[in-house]
Amino acid sequence: MINEDFKKFTQIMIALSEEFNGKLSKGSIKIRFGLLKEYSIEDFSKGCTWIFKNRESSYPPVPTIKEIIDAIKKISGGVGVKIRAEIEADKVLKKLKEWGEDAQPLFYDEITKYLMTERWTFLKLNQIGIKDPGLVWFRKHFVEAYVELSEEQEIQESLPGVQSSNCLIPVNNLKKLLGKK
Repeated sequence: MINEDFKKFTQIMIALSEEFNGKLSKGSIKIRFGLLKEYSIEDFSKGCTWIFKNRESSYPPVPTIKEIIDAIKKISGGVGVKIRAEIEADKVLKKLKEWGEDAQPLFYDEITKYLMTERWTFLKLNQIGIKDPGLVWFRKHFVEAYVELSEEQEIQESLPGVQSSNCLIPVNNLKKLLGKK
């Protein structure tokens, strides 16, 4: 999460605590925000939605940070977006070291697949050279791009290289791709 997410975070935390008759101080909200900052606001929101729908106990009245993290992990498959991005960057760099510019690995992660076909290619990365310290920028930019794309579900659904579940792009998303409203 970034500092701009604090207002939305606060709203969700207050609603969550009120649901279970709990109270939060401003200081407690700030501490929780700092401790949960590694997760995106979308993952946090989804985790809290899961708690709203599935929590069986009303004690403690305010869900603990561990309970929120566990809910986020249930929803996201075990790790936060930034960690997933780091793992995917490692996979890309490993394939580049193994195969060089001829690498054509099958990426199962849709965002990685998109980034490595539309934004970067193994040919471009290999031209820079794997031992070049310039690839430090690649990891940083890959993670940033991955996190941004994962946080924007509408964009993710309309990526040109990514197939949706029914292999169709909704008309509204197609208009966005063409720059029309």
